[in-house]
Amino acid sequence: MKKQKTILCYGDSNTWGFVPGKLDLDTFYMERYARDVRWTGLLQRALGDSCYVVEEGLNGRTTNVDYKDVPNRNGKTYLEPCLYSHSPLDLVILSLGCNDMKIEFNRDAKAIADGLSELVDLIQGTKYGADMQSSPKILIVSYGIPVNECLRDLNNDLIFKGSIEKSKQLSEQYAKVAKKKQCYFLDIAPHITFSGIDGIHLDEGGHKQLAGLITKEVKQILSVA
Repeated sequence: MKKQKTILCYGDSNTWGFVPGKLDLDTFYMERYARDVRWTGLLQRALGDSCYVVEEGLNGRTTNVDYKDVPNRNGKTYLEPCLYSHSPLDLVILSLGCNDMKIEFNRDAKAIADGLSELVDLIQGTKYGADMQSSPKILIVSYGIPVNECLRDLNNDLIFKGSIEKSKQLSEQYAKVAKKKQCYFLDIAPHITFSGIDGIHLDEGGHKQLAGLITKEVKQILSVA
């Protein structure tokens, strides 16, 4: 029997499975797609027993920056213990950067890519790979999808002002990181759009499309049927 391979999906609300438009800013009630709808769950189904897919999605997670008022969303601070917890790991899928486009962080596409690059460095500096002596393989997923600049927060301030231009540049910057760091790279922008409901989250169709694209990449990377 072949050894089951382990895949860590490290992302934000679109990995968590946030349902577009299902957020009440007064009560913070929100809804999450069922596991068999989320792209991670669909990936697991497609790969079957050959792999074990670990879901590590968190709403609002950034690459490596902290919010002023929301704690524990910095993707860098939690990454190392997360890797250790789920090791040994054959592959880490990084799908972050969308939240970094928020106006409060004042980051351009290059700065966001630099943030992601720090996560790559952290992963490649570990021994949490399949043999527990080397680092896991990395697949960088670049959304690069234009988000809805009209979204506002509780203070009625625009959350993603200027993000359309940033998102157009993000895939190119991520591709540079992947090439420099010798990671696998998947640009989904030409294939997927965000939901028309809130313009920032994947709907059921988007999750299905994303799962299909990532499944194809993972099968090639890990040589699984």
